[in-house]
Amino acid sequence: MIKVIKTMKYEIKYDKELYNLLSDIQHAIWLIKNRATTAAYDWQQFSFSYNERFGEYPKEKAVIGKTLAPDVYGFLKEIGSFVSSSIIDTAVQEAIKKFKKDKVKILKGEQSIQIYRRSGSFPIRAHQLKGLTKLNNKTYHTRLSLLSNKGAKERNCNGQFLVTLITGNGAYEILDRVINEEYKMCDSRIYKRKNKFFLLLTYKFEKEIEKVLDENRIMGVDIGMAVPAVLAVNEDKYYRQYVGDAKEISDFVAQINNRKKRLLRSRKWAGDGSRGSGRKKLMKSVDAISNKIHNYRETKNHTWSRFIVNEALKNRCATIQIENLSGITTDNAFLKDWTFFSLQQKITDKAKEHGIKVVKVKPNHTSQRCNKCGFIHKDVNKEMWRPTQSNFKCLNCGHETNADLNAARNLAIKEIEKIIAEQLKEQKQNAKHEGKYLV
Repeated sequence: MIKVIKTMKYEIKYDKELYNLLSDIQHAIWLIKNRATTAAYDWQQFSFSYNERFGEYPKEKAVIGKTLAPDVYGFLKEIGSFVSSSIIDTAVQEAIKKFKKDKVKILKGEQSIQIYRRSGSFPIRAHQLKGLTKLNNKTYHTRLSLLSNKGAKERNCNGQFLVTLITGNGAYEILDRVINEEYKMCDSRIYKRKNKFFLLLTYKFEKEIEKVLDENRIMGVDIGMAVPAVLAVNEDKYYRQYVGDAKEISDFVAQINNRKKRLLRSRKWAGDGSRGSGRKKLMKSVDAISNKIHNYRETKNHTWSRFIVNEALKNRCATIQIENLSGITTDNAFLKDWTFFSLQQKITDKAKEHGIKVVKVKPNHTSQRCNKCGFIHKDVNKEMWRPTQSNFKCLNCGHETNADLNAARNLAIKEIEKIIAEQLKEQKQNAKHEGKYLV
């Protein structure tokens, strides 16, 4: 049995009082998360100064009497004093956790400090959703605890609101299973889109592994330029799969961007009927086009990730190995523009449902290594071993193949990072003996 965690979106039916309150909470959490991030940054700067003076970094509890998150919560909770403490506490922890995760890149100047948007989501703890009941297949009721004691007194209520959730496309089955306790509700989120609030419900359940997987079988997934993903399996030298078409994607994005540019130019001459009360009305059609690109990318990533995981299941692969592309800098326009992190995350999530392990491999030299003889073309003129973008030619054994397939086959090898390190060491020693510089 494995634990599976998933999310499903439900529209919160419009109610003026409720929607106004959700907007107020959204605004308060926006302020709190940005100020919590600033506080975390200030603490980091203090730590550097302290280290320069005393030769060590200060411990949070020794200086402020507690860890950073509770301390920040203490002086920021007044901003949203009407909001449930569970929401504020979780939001502060999210902001500080995000800063700590990114701080190395921030301090190196590789990444900016996270700035949260006014329209961002806010967290809802599982215990704040109570009394889920079914009215019909399209509507459900739940009680949502949103206010602190102070907020409840100010609004002359008990702090709980009866919320109607609107479902669709079979999403009601998930709520039915939550009611029947087949699924367990987890901490979730509320967000706003196109003037509607939605509950992004997170739930978990246990699932049996559907197919016996072979621990020795590994699928390698290479992210490429002409083809978004190429698949190979370590124990099947004939297996290969090319997933998606980058040209199809780039053509679609170019087409949408051209439409967007034309619309932007036309907005300059728009009449009063299109302008409404300001920018929102004027740019409504432009924003709708921008959403098309995002939705298209997400749809493609869902389709591709499902295909890749199904292929791993079909080939009984217990492990999928992909490149660790975090911090990637590339002149590959497709990789720069495409949301490959989203694709990798979707592969990871779907693989987890079936008990498949996903391993991220350093991309160093996986494209330069010949999958047949193991020779690594480090510091060798790329035009010699990669005559075209799609072709790989080994200078050591003469093996020729598709470049992306070559990389995928390398990624399908167990402990490939260790193998590459040993090969580089061996090549360096051989080069010294032979008086050549091949690595």
